Amino acid sequence: MVMFLIVGAQDFKLEDGPDTVVADPGSDIILPCSIKPKAPEQSHVSAVDMEVKWSRTDPNNTVVHHYENKEDKNDTQMPSYRGRTALFIEQLQYGNTSLLLKNVKGSDEGQYTCRVDSVHDGGKINVLLKIKAVGRTPEITVLGTDSGGVLLQCDSKGWWPASGLYLQWLDSKGAELAKVTESYGDDKGFNVRRRLTANSSDTNTYICRVKQGQNVTEEKIDITDNHCNITDSEIICLCDAKPQPKKHLLLFKCHIFRHSHYYSVLRSITDVV
Repeated sequence: MVMFLIVGAQDFKLEDGPDTVVADPGSDIILPCSIKPKAPEQSHVSAVDMEVKWSRTDPNNTVVHHYENKEDKNDTQMPSYRGRTALFIEQLQYGNTSLLLKNVKGSDEGQYTCRVDSVHDGGKINVLLKIKAVGRTPEITVLGTDSGGVLLQCDSKGWWPASGLYLQWLDSKGAELAKVTESYGDDKGFNVRRRLTANSSDTNTYICRVKQGQNVTEEKIDITDNHCNITDSEIICLCDAKPQPKKHLLLFKCHIFRHSHYYSVLRSITDVV
């Protein structure tokens, strides 16, 4: 009779939960997995004495996290997951076998299998991890001059995935200007960059726009307004060359030294038109 109760207490099934988790690169997320007793009179079943194995759903069943005999056994764990995974040890007694995955990377995207086995029973579920991030608002930087115009650079960082990501320069009428875009990135996100040589026009307003699916973000610059780009070594400013009868663009380039919160101007004003 006692043996029957012990065996019955080990009978379990995996609970249905979210089959897809969406995460930002660099975030910590939980891949859900838990067990519950088959017997309706039981409130919960403990997984403390069971084997819990999280793996990638691939031909090699790549090990992501392995727990057995009341301890983690990650000798065969894929190196890229080292130090980034954990079970909720105090929750195992309540059947919670979810996985904490820290500092999510783009390469983590894909399907995972949670398998739980006891002496008498076993089961598994699959969870799909998707990586998605909306990048930052574009940043426009004045780089200097090029072919008599003003060289502008637009950057937007932290997008994921790269597919469908597009950066464009537009004039005030919405016509696309520069065509060549640089893209680069790592497991923390994709970045896009595009340069434009802006020349004086009717409005002198230029728009940098980044699109990915339904997500659209943009920034504008008017090259006749005062604009300064300050670095550790120099200040580059654009301004309207008044009071000359015909509007020109001037580049004010001032090399500086930092003294507390003050700047010492060494050189200035170079006519670039």
